[in-house]
Amino acid sequence: MSIEEYLTDSRRVEILKVGGIELKGKKTWVLIGSILLMVALMAMPFSAACAPAAPPAPPSEGKVFELMMQNGYPPLHRLTPDSFHWWGKEIEDRTNGRVTMIWFDGATLASGPDAYEAIRDGVADGGNIDLHREDPLFLVQQGIAVPYHMENSWQASPVWWDLLQWSPDMQQNFADAGLIPVWVHSTDIFNFHTSTKVFPTPADSKGEILYAAGKVYEQIIAAIGATPVTTPYEDTYTAIERGMLTGLCWPWAPIRSAKLLDLLPYHTVLNISMVPWGGYMNQTTWNKFPADVQQVFRDLGMSMSGLCGATLTNEATDVINEMKGKGHEIFEPTGAAREAFTGPTGKPIQDAWIAEVSAQGYPAQAILDKMDDLAKKYIGNAYGFDDWWGVAGRVWLLEK
Repeated sequence: MSIEEYLTDSRRVEILKVGGIELKGKKTWVLIGSILLMVALMAMPFSAACAPAAPPAPPSEGKVFELMMQNGYPPLHRLTPDSFHWWGKEIEDRTNGRVTMIWFDGATLASGPDAYEAIRDGVADGGNIDLHREDPLFLVQQGIAVPYHMENSWQASPVWWDLLQWSPDMQQNFADAGLIPVWVHSTDIFNFHTSTKVFPTPADSKGEILYAAGKVYEQIIAAIGATPVTTPYEDTYTAIERGMLTGLCWPWAPIRSAKLLDLLPYHTVLNISMVPWGGYMNQTTWNKFPADVQQVFRDLGMSMSGLCGATLTNEATDVINEMKGKGHEIFEPTGAAREAFTGPTGKPIQDAWIAEVSAQGYPAQAILDKMDDLAKKYIGNAYGFDDWWGVAGRVWLLEK
C-alpha cells in the first residue's frame, strides 16, 4: 500500500472525520468539537462505582450500545486514529453495528489523573488509563515498568496480555478496581531526552531537572543523580520551554505529537522500561452487553494489545529517524559505561518493586519470572501482524 492509498483508505478517512480530523491531501488538522463535547458531558449519567459482576445481559435484537470512550492521548498521536479508533470501528463491524463509540481524545472527557475514576464510576463507558498514575492500586500490573526486562512495546504489550490471562491475581486486581480489561499496552520504551546535553556518565546528570512519569522513574532519575519532578505530563512543554525542566525520562514515540522534538535535541539511550496503559470497560457497562458482544471484545484483546505495541514501536523508529535528520545527538553507553547507569537503576528498583507487590499479597517474583519467560516468545517483534490492522501497525508511513 502506497502513502496515497494509506491516507485515503476509506476506514481511516471515516475514523479521522468522526474524530474531528479532516484530511486535506497529505496534511491533517484538528477541528475541535467543543459544542458536541459540552452537550455530551451534560447528557452523561453518573452510575454507581465498582458495580458487582453480573451475568451478561440476554441477547437483544437491534439494541445499539453507544459508548462514551475516554482517550488520554492527543488527537494526532499515532495511537488515536490508527489503534483506538481503528479498533472501535472493528468492534462496530464485528458486532454488525450493535456497538458504536464516541471518542473523547486528548483527555477531553476526563483529565489524565481522573481517567480511572471516570471509567470506574461510569462517567465514561470505557477508554484508556495510565496505570502508573494510580500507584499503589495497580502496582502488580507494573512488571513491565521494572527496568531492563523488555526491548519495546511490540514485545511488552502481548507479554502483558498473556501474563494477565495466566495470573488470576492480576485479573482480580482489575475486578476489585471496577474495571474489565479489553486490551493492555505499554508505552514505547523510556530514555533520557534533554535540552542541555547527553550524559556520558551518571555524574553528568547532576543539576538536571527531569520530568518523571511515576514512581519508578522518580527512583531512576534520583539514582543517577538528577532531580525528578512529577508535574502533570500535560504541562511538560511549557515547563521545558520556560526552563523549569531541562528534560524528561520518557518514551520516544510521543515526543513529536507533544511538540517537543525541537526542544529536546539530546538523548541518552539506556532502553529502560515502559509505563503500563491499556483499555478498560466500566463493569456496569460490560454487564449490559450480551454474551456474543462480550466475546467480540475478548476475541480482539490480544490482537489490539499487539496493534498498540506495533504502532508505538513503528512510530518510535520514525521519530528517531527524524531526530537524526535534524542533527540530534544520540548517545548510547556500552560496556562499563552502561553498567554505571544500570547498576543503580536496575536491581535495586526491581527489588523494591518485588518487596512492595509482595507486601500487597501478590506473588511478585513468580509474576516477574513468568513475564521474563513470555518475553522470550515475543522478542524481535515476533508477534507479527494481524489481518484487520491498518498500515500504521505494519509499516510506518509519515504524513508530509
